[in-house]
Amino acid sequence: SPTAITPQIINLNTRLVVVTTTLLLIIGTLFFYLLEQNNALAGLSFPLKLAHSFFGSVTPRTAGFNSLDYGGLTSATIAVTIFLMWVGGSPVSTGGGIKTSTFAVAMLNTIRIARMKNHIELHKREIHERSVDRSFAIVILSIVILGCSSLAMVIIEPHLGVRQILFECVSAFGNVGLSMNLTPLLSDASKL
Repeated sequence: SPTAITPQIINLNTRLVVVTTTLLLIIGTLFFYLLEQNNALAGLSFPLKLAHSFFGSVTPRTAGFNSLDYGGLTSATIAVTIFLMWVGGSPVSTGGGIKTSTFAVAMLNTIRIARMKNHIELHKREIHERSVDRSFAIVILSIVILGCSSLAMVIIEPHLGVRQILFECVSAFGNVGLSMNLTPLLSDASKL
């Protein structure tokens, strides 16, 4: 008797993107809330703290809108925001960054290496070696680009803080548009 083939409505890429996006939103919201509840979110009600935290987790990966002054956030929140801008949006979106699927495949490959497995298998599907190689290449190249651009800006603008410069470079790399109030102070060479 012929075996019935059940079509998969949600493919592996979609699952990977949805799970990664959901995790980034939850983790980003949680970190933003915990790190800013006694700083930028102090004095707000719990629902407002939660809304600002969620908004602070979403926008670094997409639109770059802000509801709080990034110049007044804690260094830990800035680090989380830099990470979210670096990862960016999902494939076929207008968000920049390395993309959620690239980050997910790189993380899955790291887990694969730690477990000493030969290949990445997810939901009974194997992720092709070429995709894994591309993911790692994108991650490494993005770090090199961000390192070189940040170093160049530190050389051009030695009077500005490294944290603000890195934030500015990652924001530009991720096509985000967030700033720690540094953009108007940059020279034309740094803006380029």
